[in-house]
Amino acid sequence: MKLKIAGVLVVLALAGAGLALGEDQVSEVRPVTAATAIQENNDSNTQWVWGEVTSVDVSAKTLTLEYLDYETDQEREIILSVDDSTAYDNVKSLEEIRVKDNLSIDYFFKNGKSLAKSISLEKSEGAPVEDSAILQPEATAAQGDVANAGDKPDTIGQSTPAN
Repeated sequence: MKLKIAGVLVVLALAGAGLALGEDQVSEVRPVTAATAIQENNDSNTQWVWGEVTSVDVSAKTLTLEYLDYETDQEREIILSVDDSTAYDNVKSLEEIRVKDNLSIDYFFKNGKSLAKSISLEKSEGAPVEDSAILQPEATAAQGDVANAGDKPDTIGQSTPAN
């Protein structure tokens, strides 16, 4: 019983000491709205999204991106605006972005819109080969040789009888 009372007194003493130390620090309390937070520091309010482009409107300077909302585990769409300060990586401008492109975008809210700060085009590893680089079977002798090789009996791995 005495041990419980001593423990409670220690906790109260520590709590009182904490309050006494905190009295030296006076801070101004002011309401923070989304608008004031954005005006004060855009970097701290930067959001990130990765997804697939579903539409591009060059004249309106917007693009629509379909992405996975990790909190709800559902597909969602977001409309993002671009301006002259938007930075691009692996693409030069909004005009080069196509439907089905995968983008990584840093954005923030400004004047009620989602404004893209930077847009990075994700390059696919298996980029399509240009039509002019595709060889036709009759265009190369090597492929003709391979076709003719199919007419010969397979002798790889077989031993030949000694004379």
